[in-house]
Amino acid sequence: MQFKLTLRPTVRQTLVPFNYAYRLSAFIYAVLAEADAKYATFLHSQGYEYSPTRRFKLFTFSDLIIPKARIDTAAGGLWVTTPYIEWIVSFYVDKAAQHFIMGLFQDQRCVIATPRHRAEFIIERVEAIPVEIPATTVQLRTLSPVVIAEKSERGTTGRSMDQYLHPADVHYGPLLIDNLLAKWNSVPRTVSASGIADDDFATSAVTYRLLPNREPKSRLITIKEDSRAETKVRGYYGFTFELSGPPELLELAVLAGVGRYNAEGFGAVGVL
Repeated sequence: MQFKLTLRPTVRQTLVPFNYAYRLSAFIYAVLAEADAKYATFLHSQGYEYSPTRRFKLFTFSDLIIPKARIDTAAGGLWVTTPYIEWIVSFYVDKAAQHFIMGLFQDQRCVIATPRHRAEFIIERVEAIPVEIPATTVQLRTLSPVVIAEKSERGTTGRSMDQYLHPADVHYGPLLIDNLLAKWNSVPRTVSASGIADDDFATSAVTYRLLPNREPKSRLITIKEDSRAETKVRGYYGFTFELSGPPELLELAVLAGVGRYNAEGFGAVGVL
């Protein structure tokens, strides 16, 4: 399920810090914990396991949609100059939970706070966005930066480091597809007597194509700013691409996100 949230600033002058995504992720966990502490703890601490080193939360969210935002580099953020902003949140959960989740977010107070900033919003409206995948090909647009990386050895130490890839890189599509299939296989499903699930998919079942109408833009983002776990990742946004494959996998891409760090606000996409 995908939802569009309408947020109203609580004060006239509101400054949103540049690296706000981590705070929004914490807000989502807090909202879920109010309704179902066990589920929230499962997502935060464990998630859906594909392998001992790969786990997924299967939710994501867009950048804040701030019309006419005024960038203030000195203050480290974006000034909200309109009465309302929007935010899209996606969950890969049973459709029966739609009204339940809508109720969780309605009228909530969302606070984005750092040592230098404090922005408060009231969620005034929550709308469900229908996600329909009627065919085996879908065109998607990025709603937040997509992070795709491969390991490479650098420096004299030979340590493995992440090399963040441009959406036109030859390895970008295969890595995006591998991540999507890992997400799919992390969800428990019925397995036949042969030990193979009826809806297992091979890598060749999905294809990726970057659409030429927009040039991807790059952004370096800090995750978990001002903490011991602080790290920087590079994502690409502002582009469109095409995925072809089984509709179930395409739906997963839209609802759970593509690439890495979805629960931290990366890889959110919308159907064109």
